[in-house]
Parts: sequence; structure tokens; C-alpha cells
Amino acid sequence: MKAYYANIDFQDLLSLPFYFLLVYLILIGFSKLILLEDKQYLNIHFLGLLLFYLLIGLVDFKIKLIPYFPDTNLFTRILETGVTPDNQSIGVKVGYKLLAIPMYWVALKSIFNYFLFNVLFFQMGLILMAGAFNQFYQVKDVWVQRFFLLLVAFMPSIIIYSFTPLRESYFVLAMGLFFYGMSRKNLINIFLILGIILAAILRVQLVLYFFIVLGARYFFNLKWNKSAIVSVLVILIPIFFIGLNFLSQSILRISITPESLSLFRNVQRLNYFESGVTYPEVNWTTWFDLLLDFPGLFFQFLLAPFPVLIFIPFWSKLAYFADGLFTLFILFLGLIVWKPTKTRGLWLLFALLYIAMSCFFEFHLLGAVRHRLPATLLIMGAVSYGLSFYLPKIRWFFKF
Repeated sequence: MKAYYANIDFQDLLSLPFYFLLVYLILIGFSKLILLEDKQYLNIHFLGLLLFYLLIGLVDFKIKLIPYFPDTNLFTRILETGVTPDNQSIGVKVGYKLLAIPMYWVALKSIFNYFLFNVLFFQMGLILMAGAFNQFYQVKDVWVQRFFLLLVAFMPSIIIYSFTPLRESYFVLAMGLFFYGMSRKNLINIFLILGIILAAILRVQLVLYFFIVLGARYFFNLKWNKSAIVSVLVILIPIFFIGLNFLSQSILRISITPESLSLFRNVQRLNYFESGVTYPEVNWTTWFDLLLDFPGLFFQFLLAPFPVLIFIPFWSKLAYFADGLFTLFILFLGLIVWKPTKTRGLWLLFALLYIAMSCFFEFHLLGAVRHRLPATLLIMGAVSYGLSFYLPKIRWFFKF
């Protein structure tokens, strides 16, 4: 039996219906504030989703449906004891402790109730992501958010991490808050600020990415001619690189040079070498070396656990294999509906920027599957728009 199921008793089952109803009501109220008006569908969607997740949780309790990740013992001990080991990152010592432990107490120290809050934070983040896309592109068609919510409901990584005491639900909430704030007319707003703060105490790498997104968003919204844009790029790229390097040194303690990135990857690779799923060693001394390796790193991050730079029997890692297949499915859908999807190019650029930034730091094949989640969600937003574009041709299939 999994460590976090060891102390389950009858009281947990008695309190479960109350927490189920509480989470459902919060989701309904929150979705009505953030999303386009679609009362009947949202009521049915979130009821069906919670029942589906509840069934998965109960089945997992009996037959171990959800895999048991290496970090699970650590986070279970933190929840149950409130003590964080000194050798952990700020994201664990500060972020996880400030967020997860109070929620565990609110859940009456019942892991079932805590997992319901996991589902709640995941879905709130996803609602905010859908609302951000609606705001960013002035979407009025409810089918865009419907397709997005349907796709993410069956996303393996969302399902799996909803039933583990890890940090992924808080990451998605931070992403949702940031993008919803970023898509509003006023640059400074409570959603943007909360998203950045949440990212800062959970995974500081996200803060660096958020600043890159903000820069890209406002640069590509400039109404300038091509020659003006080229001139500004020539001036701004060196300034942007200096600023990015300063932020990377301040936040990640890594300077953006080929040698530093190479050293970081190789040291981390040695720490996890016994896992058998680390990337090959790199030897970057020039930017040209790094550029030569970039395509392989990019596609390995995007397509993990399938082989690009490293081969493992990926079919034996069922959870990672399922997430990889789902990612391929989303990319395939994107190709099918590419014509309308490409009109939402800036949203896709945000996903590509995340992959491009993350792939330089990623050294662990299975870690890539876990860390790819934000990029997949962004791609799914654009794909959902593409699906809604073709809806009139298949409307006979959707009677609701």
C-alpha cells in the first residue's frame, strides 16, 4: 500500500461527500466568473469530471492505478509531520510548506480530501488558462473553452498528479493566474502579481519564463513597420540578453553561457545517473556547439519519453507512455486543424519559448515528461480554437 494511504480510516469516507460538494460548488462559481457564460455545460462538465476523478481515486486505493513516484515519500512525510529537510529547494521548503500543509489541515489530514483540493487547484488553473485565451483573442464562441476543458479532463499527467502529494497542481494554478493576468488590458493586476509570487515560491524558473512571455507579448503587439522592428531588434537583443543573464544568475544561480549550461547539465546528470534515464553528456564551449544540440534537446523535451537523444523501453513506464501518446495526439490534432490554429501564433510562441528555455536545463528523460505540462496546455489552447473553427462541419455529432 502507498505510504499516504496507510492511515485511511472510516472518518475519511464520511467527510468525503462534504468536500466533494464543496469543491464542486467552488469550481462552478469560479468558472462562471472567469469563463464565457455556459451555465448548463459547466454544471454538467465539472460534476462529471469530479465523479470520474473520484472513481479513479477509489480504484487507485484498491489496485494501485496511479504510479508511485520517487519524490512521493518525501512529500508525504512533509504533509504528515510538517517538517521539511534542510537539503530541499526553496520551492519545497517555502512554497510547498506554505501551501500544501495548510490545505492538508483544512482537509482534516485526510489524503482523499487533500486530493480533492489537488483537483480543485488543477481545475482552477485550467479555467484561468481557458479564460486567458478567451481574453487574449477576444473569443466569443463557448466551444473553444469546451474543447479545452474536455481535452484537459483526459490528460494523463493531470489525472496522475491529481492523486499524488506533489506540487504540479500549484504550478498549473500559478500558470493560470499569470496568463489570465497577462491577457488583461491593465499590465499590473492582482492575477499577474499572484501568479508571479506563486511561481517564485514554487519554482523560480517559472519567473524567468514569465518575464520572457511578457517581453514577447508586448513586443509583438507593437504596430511598427518591418524596418523599425528589425532596427529595434538589433538594439534590444543584446540588452535583452544582458537582462536575461542577470535574471538567470539572480534566480537560478546560472549564467547564460555555453560553459555554465554545460556544467549544470553534466553535474545534474551525474547526480541522477543511476536512474538510467539521463541525457548524454554535453561539452559546450561555444554557442555554435549549443545550437548544434538544440534541435535534439528541443524534440526530446517535446516528445519524451519517446527516443530522440536517449532510448529506454518507454512502453514499460505506463504513466509516462500514456502522457507521451496524449502529447502526440494533441500535436496530430494541431496538424489536422493547422489552418485556423496558426492564426493563434503568439499563443503557440509562448509554448515554444517554454520548450526552448526548458530543454537547455532538462537532463532527465522522465523529468521532461513532468516538466512539459505547461507547454502542452498552451498548445491545447490553440488546438481547441482550431477544433471550434471546424465545428460547423461536424455539428451533427454534437447535439448538446
